[in-house]
Amino acid sequence: MSQSFTEPVCLSIALIRNPHLDKPRWMAVFNESTQRLEFVVARRLEKESFRESVIREVAWQLELDRSRDFLVANMAQCNIDLKGDIPGIGREAWVQAAFYNVEMYRSRIAAALSEDPANAWLSSHEICDGVSESGCALDPLVHDLILRSKVIEPRD
Repeated sequence: MSQSFTEPVCLSIALIRNPHLDKPRWMAVFNESTQRLEFVVARRLEKESFRESVIREVAWQLELDRSRDFLVANMAQCNIDLKGDIPGIGREAWVQAAFYNVEMYRSRIAAALSEDPANAWLSSHEICDGVSESGCALDPLVHDLILRSKVIEPRD
């Protein structure tokens, strides 16, 4: 069935890495209401760039100072534009997503994020499998977008 989509769902996804660990790990936050691990994801607001939206959401969700605590890459690591049945949306949709690398300025910020029990540092295998070693599922929308875009591949 062909469907015409007029408005895309525009998402910016934060790829928050911890450079202080021995292997690459990406941060996900446990959502109590969905009982899933989620990346920091921002819906782009009117007249806002994808990058601006991810900066806003990382600062708000993680209670960080956008000018002192973290740096978002100037360009997206990967962009994806999909139309159709997309897991996690619940209907046929048009999704435009941009993945941005996010680095913490100081090791103290990464340490504080690691101390929060709601935050998990996931391996690329866990992300690509869609479930953490502890058995917690990853948000199906982000999981699907990561698999389709190959922005994270199971290397370690």
